[in-house]
This record gives sequence, structure tokens and C-alpha cells, in this order.
Amino acid sequence: MGLTEYLFITAFFGLPGVLGGWLARGRGKNPVIWALGSALFPFALLVLWYQKPDHEVPGHFRKCSSCGAVYAWKSPSCIYCHTPHD
Repeated sequence: MGLTEYLFITAFFGLPGVLGGWLARGRGKNPVIWALGSALFPFALLVLWYQKPDHEVPGHFRKCSSCGAVYAWKSPSCIYCHTPHD
């Protein structure tokens, strides 16, 4: 195999795998499993992109003390009930 084939395989399988692992870590999921799944099935990135975590992930997502919903860490208040965070 030549260099172009290696670059193609790396781009086609490696980049979705790395992106899947990175997204999974930020959402509190297992990054190794999601990296392997995203490398083999790149459409899994769409599932992971739109999937919200079900628990608080420090630095990424927080859980509202009022309604219990999970929202982005950077938001000044809950996007569902508009309760300011502590």
C-alpha cells in the first residue's frame, strides 16, 4: 500500500474515531467505546452529537437544582426553567 492509501484509511477511520472519543468524554460517556464505534460507524457521531448526558459532567454540563434537567455548563441559568445556577 502506498502513502495515499494510508492517508485515506487514517482520514476515513481515524478522524471520526478521535472526534467520537472527544465528544464522548465531554458528555460523560466511555470515550474508548465511542471512539471505536465512531471509527467503524461514522454515523454514530450524529447520535453522540445530539445525545445529552443524563448526569452532571464537571466543566461541560450541570444539573439544575430546581427541575433536574441537564444543561450546558456555560449557561448562566437553566434553559428549561430559567433558574439561575448556584
